[in-house]
Amino acid sequence: MNRVIRKSKAQSASEVLDLLGALCAAELVKPSRCLWLVSPWISDVEVVDNRGGTYPALTRYGRRPIRLAEVLTSLAAEGTQVVIATTSDAHNDTFRRRIERLTVDMRVTDQVTIVVNGTRGLHTKALTSDDYALVGSMNITYNGILLNEEQVELRREPTYVAQARMDAFDRFGGVL
Repeated sequence: MNRVIRKSKAQSASEVLDLLGALCAAELVKPSRCLWLVSPWISDVEVVDNRGGTYPALTRYGRRPIRLAEVLTSLAAEGTQVVIATTSDAHNDTFRRRIERLTVDMRVTDQVTIVVNGTRGLHTKALTSDDYALVGSMNITYNGILLNEEQVELRREPTYVAQARMDAFDRFGGVL
């Protein structure tokens, strides 16, 4: 099954946020061995609505919208190896500091790897798990998710996902 979303500020903007939320929720229910998040620009955006207290892994954060760093470190606490690849752009500093602080607080520093490309040559955007690869033009930022014209594609074919996992592992590390 593939799903393609072509979005702009006026069309399908919330569809991408809903898809990201659904993928994060699926990870919270059945965590991957490794999750690779590659985004040259990244922000600590709200990705899961936990106002209903649906996800036991998120209990520590209360009943509220949950941010990306909180989801990723919660997955690490559940045993997922999380690999985040981004650039050295100053925009990413707040997210990197937040996730580093959360990994220390939750004692999962060995489960989360941040790979910083200092050359600013990184342009790939992907979220790759055991079961899917979300690829396209969108950075994981407020503008990327809600404002900019972007295209993302959710791929679930086992051969595609296996190749995406191997590519991510070869480039950024993690576990297969």
